[in-house]
Amino acid sequence: MATRGDSWLEDVRTQLRGVVDAVWGEVRQHGILPLLEPVPPFNRPGFLSPAVAVGGLLAIMLLSGMAVTAFGSLVLVLLAMYLLLVQVFGVSVELHPFGPR
Repeated sequence: MATRGDSWLEDVRTQLRGVVDAVWGEVRQHGILPLLEPVPPFNRPGFLSPAVAVGGLLAIMLLSGMAVTAFGSLVLVLLAMYLLLVQVFGVSVELHPFGPR
């Protein structure tokens, strides 16, 4: 639980550090291959297990690529909207920090 003075960012960092430590401990103890093997009942028959693992890995890579592409197109569209608003319509976008001046 968060103690007094901790920010939410430190809490997120602590949670992510715990996940990374747990995964790294499993990798050190058993290697990387058990993390890629399918779980029961998808590991039957045994000779299809490597094909299922490779298929899952390819699906993760494909979906990660789609997510990066979607994020890149979002950034590009936001940049185009900003340029359109500033250059064509003359809208001024100013950001001020919160708090007293």
